[in-house]
Amino acid sequence: MTELIRYVILAILASQAAYFFAIFFLYKVMMDWYEWSTFPDPRNLFEKTVNFLTALVFGVAYWAGLKVKNKNWFMKRVYLLGYVFVYIILAVIVYNILNSILEYLEMNF
Repeated sequence: MTELIRYVILAILASQAAYFFAIFFLYKVMMDWYEWSTFPDPRNLFEKTVNFLTALVFGVAYWAGLKVKNKNWFMKRVYLLGYVFVYIILAVIVYNILNSILEYLEMNF
């Protein structure tokens, strides 16, 4: 069971990184796609669930895209590469922490 949880964590972290690179190459298209796939003002549980899952899978990259929205073409790419570099470091740290917790649970339960 913990192996499945590890794969889910890796899939989420990898999809965020992949979306970073998609935003890097196709900024406007990917930002619009994210906005089209979410509800601006969720009113019911379904809309809130869709927004939560979309943010879980792509939200960090979209947030970084919003941060560089007003930069020129070149600086936008430079900042996005900086964000993806920091994201990769943090993703490795988060994965190692969660993996340690899962290993502890495997050993003791």
